[in-house]
Amino acid sequence: MKLRKSILLGATALTLGTGISTIRVSANHNFFYWEHPHWVTVTKKSTIYKIKNTNPLYKSYVVNKYQVYPGHHLLIHHAASFDWQVESGHFNSNGYYTYAVGRSSYSWFRSGIH
Repeated sequence: MKLRKSILLGATALTLGTGISTIRVSANHNFFYWEHPHWVTVTKKSTIYKIKNTNPLYKSYVVNKYQVYPGHHLLIHHAASFDWQVESGHFNSNGYYTYAVGRSSYSWFRSGIH
């Protein structure tokens, strides 16, 4: 009986240990990671929209569009009203204008400067 329990316990521990070690934690799916701006490298051609902020926010409108190409570096973060908000260089959001990327997934950039 003890031998059977030992084997069962060993097999369970081995199975759980292997499963846990193969799980990769991705920063792409962590809300708190994207709460603050992070540098990314663009991997697909994307459009950045310059949006005039108005009150109420639903009346905001697009003023201009910019294209960014693979290899461009941006400082981005998630925002409540826009999927990705840009905070770097020429695309510096402020109280009057917001620069937002026209993509909603994680497939258009790679984390870090490469």
